[in-house]
Amino acid sequence: MPTRYVLKIPCPITGCAGQSKLSQWVCAKDNGTMYVDEDGFLSCYSNNHRAKIIYWKFDCGERGSGSKHNYERYQSADLEGFSHAMAIGLPHLKEAGAVWVTKLIQSVENQFINGDR
Repeated sequence: MPTRYVLKIPCPITGCAGQSKLSQWVCAKDNGTMYVDEDGFLSCYSNNHRAKIIYWKFDCGERGSGSKHNYERYQSADLEGFSHAMAIGLPHLKEAGAVWVTKLIQSVENQFINGDR
């Protein structure tokens, strides 16, 4: 069973103003805290909604001028945006350890680069 940690990353949508603000994410369907595991899956607190990162869409709530979320609220992240978000968020997961973080990075890369959809 994978180990889950609370998802604390900035907005993973490339070019969004929310990319500079660390956020704790919630599931839009049940309002539960979101978690990430080393296999590259996101899930809500209840684990009722669990899928690979590439299948999730994100809305950081940013609605200012030029926001990426003004016209399409929920958007899919690309590898660049999610990698940037992980680079900012992963240092806050000290309890996860290097092996867990390495496996997560490899899993995410596999999803985006190898078309693991």
